[in-house]
Amino acid sequence: MVYLVGAGPGDSGLITQKGLECIKKADVIIYDHLANPTLLSYAKNDCKLIYAGKIAGNHHMVQEEINKTLVEHSRFGNVVRLKGGDPFIFGRGGEEIIALIENNIDYEIVPGISSCYSSAEYCGIPVTHRGVATSFHVITGHEKVGNETVNYSALAKLSGTLVFLMGLSSAKNISNKLIENGKSENTPVAVISSGTTPRQKCVTGTLNNLSALAKQMTSPAIILVGDVVNLKQDWFKQKNTKILTTATPLMNKSIKNAATDFDITELPLIKTVPINFDLFSKADIAHFSHIVFTSANGVKIFFEYLQKSKTDIRTLRDTKFAVVGKKTADVLASYGIYADMVPQIHSGLELARLMCEKCGKNDNILLIRAENGASTMPNILSENNINFTDMHLYRTETDNSKQELLNLCLNDTDYVILSSGSAAKAFSEMADTSNIKLISIGNETTKSAEKCGLKIYKTADNATAESIIDCIRRDTK
Repeated sequence: MVYLVGAGPGDSGLITQKGLECIKKADVIIYDHLANPTLLSYAKNDCKLIYAGKIAGNHHMVQEEINKTLVEHSRFGNVVRLKGGDPFIFGRGGEEIIALIENNIDYEIVPGISSCYSSAEYCGIPVTHRGVATSFHVITGHEKVGNETVNYSALAKLSGTLVFLMGLSSAKNISNKLIENGKSENTPVAVISSGTTPRQKCVTGTLNNLSALAKQMTSPAIILVGDVVNLKQDWFKQKNTKILTTATPLMNKSIKNAATDFDITELPLIKTVPINFDLFSKADIAHFSHIVFTSANGVKIFFEYLQKSKTDIRTLRDTKFAVVGKKTADVLASYGIYADMVPQIHSGLELARLMCEKCGKNDNILLIRAENGASTMPNILSENNINFTDMHLYRTETDNSKQELLNLCLNDTDYVILSSGSAAKAFSEMADTSNIKLISIGNETTKSAEKCGLKIYKTADNATAESIIDCIRRDTK
């Protein structure tokens, strides 16, 4: 099945619930340049990502290639064609549907919010208003001069709002044609760039200076022509600092919640692969006095394995639990268990020290962590003669499918957050540039990053989302 999904105009929160569900169950996602990268963080770990971006004058894939890619990948499961705005409003979705029909491929269309009205709304401009405009008309601005099919004579006579999409480079021609056909040169106009995103910019004027206004702007942009422009009311606050966070989805969410004054793009660079279920199922879990989690991923996989192995959780009634930090403690609490030990400073080093302080020779610790995790904890426990079993229930892998998307994002990013050594390794392997301010979650991640040849700009005081954002906030003042 192929789903043509409208990604909305730019703000990741403006995708429909149905569109988001399609992304979550997709086996392949073929995405556009205008689709917010954060939306791809909802994709499955094994989802294949294919960039089909088309920027004016620079087509990564021509339309025929996109059609062919859709057809070829449809046999591998659920395919999502993620398109900026709405699939059919100048999105060439109709051509893609024809290609699917010709190849007897089932499809479904998931409409999206279009920039033709939403960008205006984010600037406080209603495209219709009682007594001002009773209609609005959407027109392509992407026609070659001298080859136009748009009827400017008819458009000039309309009293409704004119909305031109992809018309930035044609602004002078649009202005000239409308004025030549009788539209007043004093008609109010607005040019809106990157609408609904934190980089949104809006300039207003009149039809006779539309060309000059357009030269101040960059694509993607829309042009509004009509008296509704005079109703403009600013309500949307711009966020000038752009941050790319490469953490797990859970940590990315925490970072976004802590950074309401910044533009956050979420792009996990690593994926978690569960391993060693057979080893887990054969272990006597109730034998351990303490179970230690070094990440939220470890907690989730542990409880998935409990269920999969049909282990009764009541066997853990005498077990104590220790976690590396508050976020991991919160995930553990979601399973009805509250951590007995949480270090004040959230790091593997501090957790190991706490375990050595609280545990004795008769204790037996089960350490749940990643196969390729740092050796800090086991080393310290061994040095202090603490009995433990180091059980690797998952491994982290670089998500190489994100390489193209990562480098697209880096072109418009002020800071990149690295929240683990594995994220630092992934960034070093995939990023085409090192000329970016890298923010590390803590000293252990900084050391790992430096081993990968990365230069860390600043390190957060504590390994929390709030501390990371405070670190950046201080730097921007």
